[in-house]
Amino acid sequence: MKCTIPEISWHNREPVLSVDLYPNLNSFYRLATAGGDCHVLIWQIIIEDDGSVKQEVISDLKRHQRSVNVVKWSPTGTYLASADDDANIIIWQLKTDNIPSLDDDSNDKETWNVLKIFRGHKEDIYDLCWSPDSSKLLSGSIDNTAILWDMQKGKSEQILTDHKGFVQGVAWDPKGQYIATISTDRICRIYDKIGKQVRARIAKGYLPVPSDHPLHEKEVKYFHDDTFKSFFRRLCFSPDGSVLIVPSGHIVPEEGKSLNCTYIFVVETNLPAAVLPFPKQCSTVVKCCPIYFELRENGPEPYIDLPYRILFAIGTDHDVILYDTQQIAPFARFNNIHYTRLTDLTWSVDGLLLIASSTDGFCTLITFEPDELGVQYVKEESDVEDNISNTSTSCETMEVCEIPDNPPPETKEVPKKPDKSVVRILTPRRIKKAPAAENNASILSFFKKTTDQTKGNSSLENIEKSANTDGQTDEKLLESKKK
Repeated sequence: MKCTIPEISWHNREPVLSVDLYPNLNSFYRLATAGGDCHVLIWQIIIEDDGSVKQEVISDLKRHQRSVNVVKWSPTGTYLASADDDANIIIWQLKTDNIPSLDDDSNDKETWNVLKIFRGHKEDIYDLCWSPDSSKLLSGSIDNTAILWDMQKGKSEQILTDHKGFVQGVAWDPKGQYIATISTDRICRIYDKIGKQVRARIAKGYLPVPSDHPLHEKEVKYFHDDTFKSFFRRLCFSPDGSVLIVPSGHIVPEEGKSLNCTYIFVVETNLPAAVLPFPKQCSTVVKCCPIYFELRENGPEPYIDLPYRILFAIGTDHDVILYDTQQIAPFARFNNIHYTRLTDLTWSVDGLLLIASSTDGFCTLITFEPDELGVQYVKEESDVEDNISNTSTSCETMEVCEIPDNPPPETKEVPKKPDKSVVRILTPRRIKKAPAAENNASILSFFKKTTDQTKGNSSLENIEKSANTDGQTDEKLLESKKK
């Protein structure tokens, strides 16, 4: 794997607020970016044989008048949706003949026309997601609502008004059965797409911890409140729809410091199957790799009952961390790659490219060799159906891996970025199995181990200290957007 931070002005030195890679394979990767400069840009990304990356703007979409917070390709690749601080949603479509108009003085290689403009929200729109068949669109706004839009009719189908705070993240189940939202009211809501009713409100509950843990049988609130210092809480369903991964987790024990985390919820039960802890950094965005991978032969038993591995990336204040559903510990970590908080993540359809964006105005491109992440799993439709119904929180007790003190640096140095950036390939220690009587997963033993695990890990400590000053920058940005 290789981490590259191109030294280019992606959006005129303004924050890059969203990125999304085209869902179909082409001779190059087509990337859409949205920024604080009011533009949506379409990029051509080419990965050379030597691993170097070339990027070029092939279209500049200029209809927005204020900051563009999110951009999303439809699953079919037919449409591109973008939303801004003016509460406008613009649906773009590629002009097939690609003949420039008479008043077009740009050098764009592609021409994108405005197909529709949706207006219904009263305030800034922070997130978008498409239905699997691209027929509907869901938007979340800081006006405390989420709106379901019908592409064919060109108007809203339903307004979800039961949120008591900003809607900062929305997601659509790949099977088309559920939609999910998360708000600053500390509630993750799952709606039944068929009846459009709230199926579950996930706000507090019990954690998957062993019986001797201080939080055993103690109810906790799952998520950060409205003091969370980020514009976004971008949650994600797994490609098979079996689990929902939600960032902005927060656990406050009776004694000791609070803990930031990311939750993995089983969709059928709405219970946490696992909790992925972070010492100080908050998680803001989660994105699943679209490729399934075979289980590692010598790896631990999966903590989620699936015949394959699902890979996903989590974006925190400054890091990108890679996980899978076979081991509770991360298998790779890209440290301190940005000065300020990450805003979005996107995977290529072949799973060989991962891109992260940040409010510092830069994007990070992480490339992988074929089979570097594992052997691709040949999935049968019956596999997904059977395993979604069998997925439960019945897992073995897990432990958080210890981060190596001196991991080999893999990230290419970039003069204008922090020279302490590093890619860490994490090798977890052997997972210990719990007695059968426990029959649940626990990684919150982290509370007892935080001090010992972080001793001597000066790199991690320095990164966490730097988060304090970076957080101030993000807080100012957030205050300016609220105004």
